[in-house]
Amino acid sequence: MLESSRRYSKTEVNHENRSTATSGQRAAREAHGWVFVSRRMSAIEVQSTIRSLVSFASRGNTAGENRVVHVSTEPSDNKHGHHKGNAISTGKYNVVTFFPKGLYEQFRRVANLYFLSVAIISLFDAISPIKPYTIWSPLCLVVGLSMAKEAVEDYQRHKQDYEQNTSLTERFDGVSMTQCEWRDVVAGDIVRVVRDQSFPCDLVLLASPLDDSVCYVETKNLDGETNLKLKRGVEGCGLAGGSGSKGVGVLKTLVGVVEGVEGGTGNTPNPTEGGAVDSSAPKAVPKSPSKKGRSILRSLSLTSSKNVDVPDPPGGKVECEHPNNSLYTFTGNLDVPRAAYDGPLTDEDVEHPTAKKKISLVPYNVLLRGSSLRNTEWVIGVAIYTGHDTKVMMNSSAAPSKRSQIEHGMDRVVLLMLLLLLTMGTITAIVCGLWIKNESLKNWYLRTDLADMVFDPTNTPTVGIVAFLTSYVLYGYLIPISLYVSLEFVKVMQATIFINQDRKLYHRETDTPMRARTSNLNEELGMVHTVLSDKTGTLTCNSMEFFKMSIAGGSYGEGVTEIERAVAKRNGNPLPPAPTHDAKGNPITSGPIELGFNFKDVRVEDAKWMIHAEHSTFRDFFRVLAVCHTVIPEGEPTPDTVCYQAESPDESAFVVAAKRFGFFFKARHTAAIDVDEPGAGGAHTPETKRFDILNILEFNSTRKRMSVIARTPEGSLVLYCKGADSVIYERLKHVSGGQKHMATTQKHMDDYAASGLRTLCLAKRELTKSEYDSWNAQYTEAAQSLEKRDEKIDACAELIEKDLDLLGATAIEDKLQDGVPQCIEQLMKAGISVWVLTGDKQDTAINIGQACSLLREDMETHVTNINDLIKLESDRLISKLDFDTQGRESVRQQIQKGIELCDRCSEKAVDMGVVIDGRSLAFALEPELAPDFLSLGTGCVSVVCCRVSPLQKALVTGLVKDSGKITLAIGDGANDVGMIQAAHIGVGISGQEGMQAVMASDFAFAQFRFLERLLLVHGRYNYKRVSRMVTYFFYKNIAFGLTLFFYNLETRASGQVVYNDWLMSAFNIFFVSLPVLALGCFDQDVSQNSCTQFPSLYKQGQDNACFTWQVQVYWAMNATYVSIVTYFFVFYGIHGGEADTESGRNFGLWEIGTSMYTGIVCTINLQMATMINYWTWVQYVAIWGSIAIWYASNCILSDTERYLSTYSYKIFVPTVAPTAKYWIATPLIVLIALLPDLITRSMRRIFNPETHHLVQEFERMEIRRNGREGVEGVDVVGRSSVTDAEKGIALHSVAPKKENSAKASPMKPISETQPASPVVGGLTSGEFGTPVSADVTANASAASSARSSMDDRNDIEGDDSSEKIPRLRGHNRRSSAERIDVEQLSGHLKNYDSIRIQAHQRGQDVNAMLNDPIREHSAIAAQAAASSRASSTHSSVQHSRNSSIHSVRDGEEE
Repeated sequence: MLESSRRYSKTEVNHENRSTATSGQRAAREAHGWVFVSRRMSAIEVQSTIRSLVSFASRGNTAGENRVVHVSTEPSDNKHGHHKGNAISTGKYNVVTFFPKGLYEQFRRVANLYFLSVAIISLFDAISPIKPYTIWSPLCLVVGLSMAKEAVEDYQRHKQDYEQNTSLTERFDGVSMTQCEWRDVVAGDIVRVVRDQSFPCDLVLLASPLDDSVCYVETKNLDGETNLKLKRGVEGCGLAGGSGSKGVGVLKTLVGVVEGVEGGTGNTPNPTEGGAVDSSAPKAVPKSPSKKGRSILRSLSLTSSKNVDVPDPPGGKVECEHPNNSLYTFTGNLDVPRAAYDGPLTDEDVEHPTAKKKISLVPYNVLLRGSSLRNTEWVIGVAIYTGHDTKVMMNSSAAPSKRSQIEHGMDRVVLLMLLLLLTMGTITAIVCGLWIKNESLKNWYLRTDLADMVFDPTNTPTVGIVAFLTSYVLYGYLIPISLYVSLEFVKVMQATIFINQDRKLYHRETDTPMRARTSNLNEELGMVHTVLSDKTGTLTCNSMEFFKMSIAGGSYGEGVTEIERAVAKRNGNPLPPAPTHDAKGNPITSGPIELGFNFKDVRVEDAKWMIHAEHSTFRDFFRVLAVCHTVIPEGEPTPDTVCYQAESPDESAFVVAAKRFGFFFKARHTAAIDVDEPGAGGAHTPETKRFDILNILEFNSTRKRMSVIARTPEGSLVLYCKGADSVIYERLKHVSGGQKHMATTQKHMDDYAASGLRTLCLAKRELTKSEYDSWNAQYTEAAQSLEKRDEKIDACAELIEKDLDLLGATAIEDKLQDGVPQCIEQLMKAGISVWVLTGDKQDTAINIGQACSLLREDMETHVTNINDLIKLESDRLISKLDFDTQGRESVRQQIQKGIELCDRCSEKAVDMGVVIDGRSLAFALEPELAPDFLSLGTGCVSVVCCRVSPLQKALVTGLVKDSGKITLAIGDGANDVGMIQAAHIGVGISGQEGMQAVMASDFAFAQFRFLERLLLVHGRYNYKRVSRMVTYFFYKNIAFGLTLFFYNLETRASGQVVYNDWLMSAFNIFFVSLPVLALGCFDQDVSQNSCTQFPSLYKQGQDNACFTWQVQVYWAMNATYVSIVTYFFVFYGIHGGEADTESGRNFGLWEIGTSMYTGIVCTINLQMATMINYWTWVQYVAIWGSIAIWYASNCILSDTERYLSTYSYKIFVPTVAPTAKYWIATPLIVLIALLPDLITRSMRRIFNPETHHLVQEFERMEIRRNGREGVEGVDVVGRSSVTDAEKGIALHSVAPKKENSAKASPMKPISETQPASPVVGGLTSGEFGTPVSADVTANASAASSARSSMDDRNDIEGDDSSEKIPRLRGHNRRSSAERIDVEQLSGHLKNYDSIRIQAHQRGQDVNAMLNDPIREHSAIAAQAAASSRASSTHSSVQHSRNSSIHSVRDGEEE
């Protein structure tokens, strides 16, 4: 109602137009209702019934009812639907909720909540030992900065909302199109959108100026896809189709406006002419019923038609599904008044001429909010979903929140620190209570007998409680309040500066930079154990080329694939290189003949197939390619100028292939397509033939096929079908001994798959008219059903997609991306397992795995399949039940054999890989077998899963995630969204499949090979920086906090502080914060080249070696030692009682506190200096600048007014600074405090070095040997300016890659050209973890796939006979591939169980592989990744023609 009132108050002119225009509709509706009422009951009975009906309607809608939207200009017509307004609000806060909600979000953090309690306690002077402002100031600063950030971000959201809500559009007011704001649109309005504008809500398309009422839509802002989509108007509506009246009269009929005497429709202007409806058209002046009649009929509109036969308004009506988040499905019907319908009529329509015509609506009749109109001047549609009911808003929830392992560990440490604080407070309370009770009275000068409750000897419990609260405030410096802010700053720097601006992750060909879409997981990139990858578009280019085909038992196509060459080379039989010149000596150009077509075979070129004995089979084969698709041609209809619009490159490749063979698809009409076919004279005499498209049975991953029912130019009815061989073969016509060429075609497809090609089967079926008419009647009924429409459509498809005649098969090549084999090889050397989840056949997957170094000859490969059982089932020799039982048992046995083989390989130190086909995987993912399958997979370095559906990808990812290892999922399409969001880290590749995967990912780039640098360089650096940064934070806070604890115990827990309040508040903010920020942003222990040259350096992050509990305990002990040395050395060593100044005066409390504080600040900052490996001017400024800030602060406070400087007044400058003892004490404190740590790490580096220690020594020797170029020359891929033989050392290298060069990295100030430099005594390690193996040197003749270990560290002489470098021996086993016992996994598969439960709730049968269709996943939010998409449907001959562009992903599964 608020939306309605706002709309009526827009302008006086609009108000007049609205009220005048709707009067006709109200007159018609109310007059119609009065006739109805007068026939049924008296006025009293009407009023009584209405009251009861209104009461019933007010209870709410019945669950499961369909959504009903009346096409009207009167808002009250849709009042009963409670449809939401079109205004949106995506802001997290508003003026009222910002402070309560913002403060709640801030104080959900343990550290902030603790400091809030401390700040509250500090308000009580009797309890707090420090001034309140010293607590409130940093707390308000930290919380204020965080809330200010939230406020700025939320303001931007509100600003965007306002801009959208006030955007202008046009709607029909009953007479003309008038301008209005988006927020004024309501469900049921007829809206007009012009070119390049966005749609204000979800609309059902009624009309456009193009033929067949089509329009082009860009959905880039909706799902990330940049190619245009074709939408079609509702066929049969008077506004659509060439024979429609296309006038205002039709619009008025749709909204239910009945003209009076003074307003006719004979001269109504055409809305398609002039671009707008003429607002000066004569207005209708209808008769108005009485006020009582309007009241009664408005009440009638609130009643439920399910209980009382209440008349609908005279206009149109949309009955559809309730709002949901599925972008690619829609089920509904449009009831059109007969006067507004000009389509074909059935016999039933003729019998009931006054009834409304029901038209089935499909997804391609719907225009979604978030998309924009392109290449079309205007469209007219009716609003069905508005505001937050629109699909884009239903998808607007946030993606799954992901936090790194270090953040979780940091929270645990904070809780432990809080527990330590409580323990120290308890000890303090006990000490204070006992001393006050037993000892205080002996110190008569304290006069505790006269003290209040704080030190009352007679009330020891109260004294203890007060002492505890005092300690609770005083020891608050143990909790690092600035840690979260500092960590967020460092992560943002890492993501936005170093990762996003890395030029080596920039893809020049597509102008695609690297994008870190979140900064929460930077360090997690350095801890990945398992990479789960899609194949098509991820490992391959997703640039499909028609390569080979099998027709009538013959195989055609002379090309050799890259994978064939790679496999042959690995097998020791390399194929000869491709010829560079033809027989005539002309150079042969590389690349495809035409985009999408790379087929060469003189036997079928130039229509030579027409002389083949089975030329009719060839003709039908090419007709399937030219007819069975949803491609849209654009441009001039000539073979050289036409441009095909397809959602996937494989669809386009088929149409291009048909064109190259002489079957040129030139035009698409509403109910037909035109194809130029070779005439009697061959390809040079083409004849244009029209195929009437009667029905389109679309592809989805459940059906795995697509069919078109067409009337051929010869007048026959034919079903053309293409799909996966497993699906087509089981639907072939049963012939004794099998169909002709059936076995030969299967053999050809197996050969194609072995060559790495994607295969597809083609078939057809001749239909009789009676058979088709009978089936179409069932199909029409199913298509008009609003409940389980998709299941009914699929059931109808099963009835006609049978008894097929096999025509042949196609093979498409999808080439590997550049650098994929080298990248996978590097990842494996780094200890990362690689799982490839593909829809390809097993043979194809194995050959691709070999080509990209996933499966090697030096490893054991275990193949799991049930091909024998599949053949028995397809031959109908066993039942489905027997197949399930035997298949499950067979898979169980094969997995157990695989586990036994894995254990034997582990004993022999040999790598192992697993290949499992789709049917076996379905059984392996069942709950009883999943732990065994995961146990087998965790013991392998590579796993290839074939015939995998989108939901199974998510299941496998969740299963691997349950192993406790960090997972990274990478993909490029909508079918990868579930996998990407289920993994710890999701990576999207922006490729041919749009941007859905990118929009759902955490990191995004253009090529798979960039994953190597992202993990081995950025991931490793970020992990070490963040882990050491967090550890250092707790180290410095423990060291500082314990000095307060010691002094408090010294004063018998009296709560006396030894430091100035302001200086204590500045500890975490100014004195020790800058060095840790410099460490987190810029430190690198080895050069970037070394990170990729020695991949086993990555193992440190996989083991979390820098943040284990041993590391944390070590630094806690180190901090305790530093605090003990500082406190006791100052109090009992330097200032033990003798005079401190030349005048014989001793230092007082504040002078000693200043001396101790100086020791702590210098020690902590110089401790950081010993941890830094890579020095830049930033580190120097941070460390020495922090110490300088400490001295400057003391100087300022010393000369500041006493009220502000408190106890620091005239302390430092006149008293402490002139004292020699003070300046002598500081370096002594630092030396004694740091010496044990320096000795410990030195001994560790000498006797038990870690991997990076050895690499650092190697880099230092290279610098001494060859100067700075010694490290510069060794590229990421092992290339060097000086040969290995000249250096006397062979580097572990892989094949060179184009992107990596010896140039300086754009990641400034990090430089890959400068090695790590020791700071103190050659010490560069700041970790105290378990040693890990490393690749440092290898024999020059070693293959690129060989690996190295640190097990044999014999010294060899360098070229100067004075320097020693370690030698490594080869090994065959990666230490990270450790099988997890089944017992440890059973009952702990939480992520796997969660995904199965969600699928079950959506009605999906995971085991039967009835999974999400390929394009169901919206990348906007988490729900879209898991939402279920039912197949798009068409109701009848008329409705099936609404079909538009839809992808048939032939390769991944077909």
